[in-house]
Amino acid sequence: MKKKIIIVLSILIIISIIIGIIIFAINKKDVKTVDNSEEIAEEKLGVRVDYTIDQTWQDGENNALKYSVKLINESEENKENWKIVFNVNKTTQISQGWNGKLELNESKLEITPESYNNIIPKDGQIDIGFILLDKEIESIKGYILYIDGKEYKGEEKIKEVEENKEIANVPQISEGTPVSIHGNLSVKGTNIVDKDGNTFIIQGVSTHGIAWFPQYVNEDTFKTLRDNFNVNTIRLAMYSDSSAGYNKDLHEIVSKGVEYASNLGMYVIIDWHVLPEGNPNKNKQNAIEFFEEMTNKYKDYNNIIYEICNEPNGNVTWEKDIKPYAKELISTIRNIDKDSIIIVGTPTWSQDVDIVSKSPIEDANNIVYALHYYAATHKQDLRNKLKTALNNNLPILVSEFGITDASGNGTVDKNEADIWIQTLRENGIGYVCWNLSNKNETSSLLKSTTTKLSDWTEDELSEEGKWLKETYNKN
Repeated sequence: MKKKIIIVLSILIIISIIIGIIIFAINKKDVKTVDNSEEIAEEKLGVRVDYTIDQTWQDGENNALKYSVKLINESEENKENWKIVFNVNKTTQISQGWNGKLELNESKLEITPESYNNIIPKDGQIDIGFILLDKEIESIKGYILYIDGKEYKGEEKIKEVEENKEIANVPQISEGTPVSIHGNLSVKGTNIVDKDGNTFIIQGVSTHGIAWFPQYVNEDTFKTLRDNFNVNTIRLAMYSDSSAGYNKDLHEIVSKGVEYASNLGMYVIIDWHVLPEGNPNKNKQNAIEFFEEMTNKYKDYNNIIYEICNEPNGNVTWEKDIKPYAKELISTIRNIDKDSIIIVGTPTWSQDVDIVSKSPIEDANNIVYALHYYAATHKQDLRNKLKTALNNNLPILVSEFGITDASGNGTVDKNEADIWIQTLRENGIGYVCWNLSNKNETSSLLKSTTTKLSDWTEDELSEEGKWLKETYNKN
């Protein structure tokens, strides 16, 4: 009897062990399936989202948090119809954004494509940025990514740029100023647009070479241009060759100009004014060092535009000389400042935009190309080049123009000047007038007898100065 009981118990124990092994194996299989599901989803999707807080600063009672987002396609085919839904705090507010449409619904921040970036190219990426306001030091708490309706849930973590954890030193922008109204500028299609995606026309004035006329880099001067001439942008022209006065002491004048314009809520173009040297590669190393200095100083500002080669000229071509130079300088700037607009000069004193439009710089965001004209010399032939470039979808900014002949000191042609401005406005293209000085030449805005630095009367303005004031206040 005891022997039978022992046998039965042994059989039951063996059966229990077998059942246990089977259950364990099933559970293990299920766990493995769950673990692999996200890996398979991520692998099949082939797209990932990287996001960082680039910088933070105080904005009233809130923290302003500037986020950079990279939508990276590591697959071998284009991906389209993307959407990112970030989980955010209930206290989060949208300040501004670029390269994506932002919509906030309680604790969800939804980002969808603009018309120009619905497709993520294979082995490529889309850069998106936005500024959120929040009482917390972080807003984003993970995300869900959708590609053509397929879903991938991202990890609930965020990478921070260590050196930007401190509050950024940026100027307080006064209400009602150009920058306070329009915020970060970006490039969309052939136009520059503001934080709301509306076409923004830069209406600027350029200094003369600051080595010769440093006195006009002055806050009162800029304020007069803003308030009386309807100027929204100052261009700081620093000649880049020693033959035209370049030295590193001029960097401080540029910095003062940036601060003055920023304090007034104006946009500012930092202009590496290539001219006498012709080929921008002659002083390329100085250019790299200069823009590294400037971008490190002003990467937190939202009103800075970089112009990397004013007027390449002489025996200089786009493919051989300017394009390789521009790629290197763009890379230098983008290593530090990810999204400010960069102006690239074009051949023949920045006129051959039609040639450039056949071979623009690839994979570069927020880039515009310079067109320069002087109305008494450059007429319909140059406007035809502009038309060709626009037809080829090349974004253009007239970063320098005058109403005189090309020498800057000859005949004034107001009729052609008016045709140019009308053409540019009709195409949503900005323009910057040369030059802010009292130099004894017709392209100066002030008469040579004018010594005041601000609050000029009509009698103290040159013919070009009077035209500019009237024309800029018409728009």
